[in-house]
Amino acid sequence: MTQLTNIMCKEEHDGFLYVYFENYENDCNCMWRKNPEYENVYSIERVDILPQFRRSGCARKLLENTLKRISEECPQACVEITAKPDENSGLTVENLVAFYESLGFETYLRLGDRVHLRLYFDCAVKPSVVYDHPFFFK
Repeated sequence: MTQLTNIMCKEEHDGFLYVYFENYENDCNCMWRKNPEYENVYSIERVDILPQFRRSGCARKLLENTLKRISEECPQACVEITAKPDENSGLTVENLVAFYESLGFETYLRLGDRVHLRLYFDCAVKPSVVYDHPFFFK
């Protein structure tokens, strides 16, 4: 199996940022953006991993790199992500929630087949209950 090692980063004209594995820009990537309405809020929009690279730590590497970049830009950020697997991916929403929770995310809202989670880098700004927006911070 090919090893995915070099993580690259690019910014699109529409404000989206991507980290991706070299030579797999469109297939193994994590896309995020700063929320235009709320200060210090970031949204991870997609995490894409080719099936042959799943369960090998690639998604974790991409998300950890993304979270590191966000925390360097904004140490008091709130990062949002939604657990909703693509059809025919073989993943369940429970798989995704467990994976995101292992990275420190907490569930704040369940809507049908989607689970919304948040991660706070600074516990001092985290509300005692992680509410639905717009109550991102204390």
